[in-house]
Amino acid sequence: MSSKNKPLKASDVFNQTNFFFEKTGSFSQAFPTIEKIKIVVLEEGEGVVEQTRERHFTESNLPNEYINCQNPRCYNGGFSVGALIRQMIETNQTELETKKSCQGYEGSPKGRVKYDECDNTFNIKINITLKQ
Repeated sequence: MSSKNKPLKASDVFNQTNFFFEKTGSFSQAFPTIEKIKIVVLEEGEGVVEQTRERHFTESNLPNEYINCQNPRCYNGGFSVGALIRQMIETNQTELETKKSCQGYEGSPKGRVKYDECDNTFNIKINITLKQ
């Protein structure tokens, strides 16, 4: 599959969206109260290889709003890590362990026909240190 026909993932769709009220910005702009963060994502399912099964993120390599699904036939795949972090901030949580299903779907090569929901899953651990 050429990059031209490559399915858009959740972060691609998010980045191409024009927001009426808000603009996308940096992590520090979105979460000014966070001093340190560690995110570990363990993905299971189609297209996941051992080298990328477990992904680690810190302040030096943060993802965007979404972490993408690795299923090559999945469109709009992944989950919103930003939503999880916002939920943690709202509830003053510093640790979170959860499991999310991929929000995407498997489809035809150009994405016009929707076959089924993507079955990939994500085990997520987030640790946050808030600024004093």
